[in-house]
Amino acid sequence: MFSSILMVLLALCVLAAGVLTLKRELTAELPVFASKKEAKEEMMGLFQDRGFFYLTAIALFMQLVFKQAQIALFDFFQAFLASSGVQALFYLMKRKDLGVKAGLVVLVSFIFLFF
Repeated sequence: MFSSILMVLLALCVLAAGVLTLKRELTAELPVFASKKEAKEEMMGLFQDRGFFYLTAIALFMQLVFKQAQIALFDFFQAFLASSGVQALFYLMKRKDLGVKAGLVVLVSFIFLFF
C-alpha cells in the first residue's frame, strides 16, 4: 500500500516536471544559431545531465541484487519510476545534488522492494 502511494506521488512529480518543461519551451523564443557547431553544442548541452542514467542504473542494480532470478517487467517499471521520479522531484525543487538523489533512489527502491 505504501509503495503504491509512493508510486503515484513520483508519477505526479514526473507529470508536473513535464508540464513545466513543456510550458517553458512553448513560451521561449526559438534559438537562432549562426553555425552548425553552435547548434551541435546546444544539443549536446541538453544531454549533459547524466544523473538520470546513473540513477536508473542504481535502481536497476537494487532490483537485480534483491530479486535476483525473479525479475519481472514490473521491476523495470519500478526502477524507471524511482529514478525519473526522484530526478523530477529535484528538478521541481531546482537542486542538482547527485549524491542526495542517489541516496533517495536507493531508499525509494528499497521501499518498492519490501513494502
